[in-house]
Amino acid sequence: IEGTLKSTTIWNPNLFYNIWTLKFGGTSNNLLGYAQFPDQSGLGGLNETGGPASTDGVVIQYTSFGSADKGNFPIMQAPYNKGRTLAHETGHWLGLRHIWGDGNCADDFVSDTPPAASASSGCQVGRFSCGGTNMVENYMDYSNDACMNIFTIGQKARMQAVMELSPRRKSLIDANLCNPIVADVPTPNFTSDKQLILLGGQVSFTDLSTNFPNEWSWTFEGGDPTSSIERNPRVKYSIPGVYNVTLEAKNTLGPSTLLEKIDFITVSAEGLCNTTTNFLPTYTPSFIPLSNYGNYTGQLTGHNSLKTKAVSEFFANTLGYEFISGVKIQFGEVTSIGEDASITVIVWNARGPQRAPGSVIERKVVLLKQIQEDIANNRPTTIILDRETPVFNKPYQVGIELNYIDGNTIAIQSSADGESTNSTSWIQDETGLWQPYSIAFGANIAMNIQPIIGMNPSVQISASKLLAYPGEEIVLNGRGASIFVWNAADGSVSNYAGPQLIAHPVETTTYTASGSGLELCNKAASTTIYVRDEITAIKEESFKTGIKIYPNPGTNKLTIEIENNLQGTITIQMLSMIGSEIINQVVVEKSETKIQRSIDASEISAGLYAIIVQQQGQTVVKKWIKY
Repeated sequence: IEGTLKSTTIWNPNLFYNIWTLKFGGTSNNLLGYAQFPDQSGLGGLNETGGPASTDGVVIQYTSFGSADKGNFPIMQAPYNKGRTLAHETGHWLGLRHIWGDGNCADDFVSDTPPAASASSGCQVGRFSCGGTNMVENYMDYSNDACMNIFTIGQKARMQAVMELSPRRKSLIDANLCNPIVADVPTPNFTSDKQLILLGGQVSFTDLSTNFPNEWSWTFEGGDPTSSIERNPRVKYSIPGVYNVTLEAKNTLGPSTLLEKIDFITVSAEGLCNTTTNFLPTYTPSFIPLSNYGNYTGQLTGHNSLKTKAVSEFFANTLGYEFISGVKIQFGEVTSIGEDASITVIVWNARGPQRAPGSVIERKVVLLKQIQEDIANNRPTTIILDRETPVFNKPYQVGIELNYIDGNTIAIQSSADGESTNSTSWIQDETGLWQPYSIAFGANIAMNIQPIIGMNPSVQISASKLLAYPGEEIVLNGRGASIFVWNAADGSVSNYAGPQLIAHPVETTTYTASGSGLELCNKAASTTIYVRDEITAIKEESFKTGIKIYPNPGTNKLTIEIENNLQGTITIQMLSMIGSEIINQVVVEKSETKIQRSIDASEISAGLYAIIVQQQGQTVVKKWIKY
């Protein structure tokens, strides 16, 4: 919807309110609708950037579009069949938050709406929470359609303010398309998608002239091109400075006066290579337990009893950066039961509903060993991506994917709850549904995630392995530059030239590639190859090869065979591939070299499962298929 449908069907959002009605599918199957918030309203509880012009509007489930009160429409489904979904989403489009403030008795930034503990359902007239009677009849609650009938005076004032302040909302009125009579020459006006850009950036201009012009004459000081007769031109700026833009529009009655906007475009030479963050220095660095929000265990921004699949931070990319080469993340305490335990850092586009993570752009595995070292040295973990990753001048999301098979525990540092009202932090639940923390838990936070971004490429390094046995061959590839020189911290490599390095580390070593030959943001990158302790490595390899599972694939029964010289307690556990426990931990006492244990799998659905075997601090994860 966000990536293809909207951009290929949208009418100019400066002139039209766009509504798409369709059938949701996949994880959004039960969704009634969603909206894009307004830009630049200056109102509390709203981001300065609601979203790009190419996706502005609302989306409504087709079975809840229109009203069954206006005719016989069998496809419409009660209790959401009286048109209130569009009223609700239009409220969001005009800057209204949910009446419960997306949290327990939280602020919806409207003074005359009574607070509520949570969303209402059905028609709970007289519902009492937060010290008063809740306004379940309000369009911004989740009540049934037949129950909704009111916006308050304060909500009305907030929507009117958005119509006066938000550029694309204001232009709907100024364009006066409801009166298509050419009564005078045009009154010229225009806007642009950005006014502050980086060197080499592009600006999209949109004509907002009234009285239906049919010819346009633009002049762009410092731009390429310097002039245009297109209605909505796109201009590149390659020289730092502050520039004027002029427009003359014509219709059948003649030309307009010349409109000149002084110092309209600022082109900055600063920040071609940068890091960005939503985590301000004035925030309180925090690791918030999920128990603050219910009967849960674990961390709000990491592993927890809800089996959170991923967490992410939204970045508006208002300056239109082209590339992300890496990310710095401040993690909290890490516990792990395996030397090769890891998490995956992911970059998504922000084309999901309401700017949620959409398609994966890049992913990078990070060993918890590296994170543990960084925490011990009180520094963020710097992750260099394997390749230069384009973000296409668009908003994007960066975060981590969590697995529960390795049994590790990790969390990302956040601000204290209430220190961010911009809903930049997102969480993906066990079913795969993405929501802002402000909606999922009423938590207004930002996470300490800092993308490394730029208009030019950077040196990147990919490694065939991050954890190796002593002397094992590791292939390192440099990307982003045309000339590469390699060095190793242990002195084993010195000024080796070439894009690829073959290494055989015998101890944990950091390799650095320096690049040249192109205009680069970051001219060097490093990666650490961790080497297992030789004795431990041999022991672990022996432990792994001594565990067998059969039959695999199997049906109603599987047998686990363990053969080694170790004795004592063994635990066996079966998890789904998203980390849900299928069979509780089985404890076995081993006193012989070889033992077998059978597990009844007759009640388990067909699919792929993880069998986890633990003994004396060592862990093996085996995959088992039931058909």
